[in-house]
Amino acid sequence: MSDRGMKKWAPYKALVEQAPSLEGTYEDHRKIERPKISQDVAEEINEILVNYHQQDVKIRFFKRGHVYETISQIKKIDVLNKKIVTSDDMTIYFIDLLYLENY
Repeated sequence: MSDRGMKKWAPYKALVEQAPSLEGTYEDHRKIERPKISQDVAEEINEILVNYHQQDVKIRFFKRGHVYETISQIKKIDVLNKKIVTSDDMTIYFIDLLYLENY
């Protein structure tokens, strides 16, 4: 007998009250673990942050089980709190950075 996976819950979605709960379950199944970066990538990220001069950068980061990518300028590099703030007011912590590239 094969496992039907998430298909077995499809008939229950007909009940309006259960829709938010089922959507949360679907969302939990799409989440991934935090990817690990190599020492080389960490050094490249550090080099770009140290030599940053208001140019656009491509940032790939991890947040709440998903990987996101954005192109923006860095407004502030906060070494004390280990985070960067982009020009669109997005806060990204150093630990969440996966990739950084001058664009």
